[in-house]
Amino acid sequence: MFAIVPSIIFSIKGEATRIIIVDQSGRIGARLKENLSPEKISAKVEQTAQEKIKDLNASQEDKIKQNAKHAGESFIFVQYETENKPIEQIRQELISKIAGEEIDAYLIIPKDSENPDSKFEFFSRKAGDFVANSVLEDGLNEAVRSKRLEDANISEAKLKELSKSIKLDTKSIDKKGDEKDSTGILVASFIIGLMIYITLAIYGQAIMSAVVEEKETRIAEILFSSARPFELMMGKLVGVGLAALTQLGIWIISASVLA
Repeated sequence: MFAIVPSIIFSIKGEATRIIIVDQSGRIGARLKENLSPEKISAKVEQTAQEKIKDLNASQEDKIKQNAKHAGESFIFVQYETENKPIEQIRQELISKIAGEEIDAYLIIPKDSENPDSKFEFFSRKAGDFVANSVLEDGLNEAVRSKRLEDANISEAKLKELSKSIKLDTKSIDKKGDEKDSTGILVASFIIGLMIYITLAIYGQAIMSAVVEEKETRIAEILFSSARPFELMMGKLVGVGLAALTQLGIWIISASVLA
């Protein structure tokens, strides 16, 4: 269930965002459009998925390619003439286009776009479309970064090579000093954590059910006549808590014996 639901959500294909890009700098817009092209987006999504997920089967590869294709169709660029227009007029015209549903969003790239303190103006009717917004932000970051690298005479390919992440090969050693696979330890840790979570949920529900039952059957009124509410609640918590600890102790001992 936990694996199926996210897959269904991310496989849903929404409508493409019709966007106008106003590049006041004249240096970033073309790079951004290239980064947001269907070919570039789908290739990046597919590459990222393949890097994160090991040992893909044919079905998973097809699913990744399909989702990558959907992601690549996120934007439609709408032409807009800005020549000899002040920025305030441009802004008002773009807002009118959004209100009239001619476009879905617009992005204004400032003149000092390569300045770290510069602000990019983005308005959208689909502010809740976090997938498209994330793709746009990534593409914009990459466009600005590539321009900064070009101005500094640094090759982007060289930078990627130098900043490539390392691969840490984690292995475990037993008491005899022999190497052993750490996958089992990871799985066991996950299972134990899940069991603790389930135990807390079950016994928390048990305490709540007991309190509700006592209140409905008026047993609480009889108990309150012989004990203070604080003592009654502490007794309930300690009793149920000890039962939970006993069950956890049995599980831990069993796991130690099996290990």
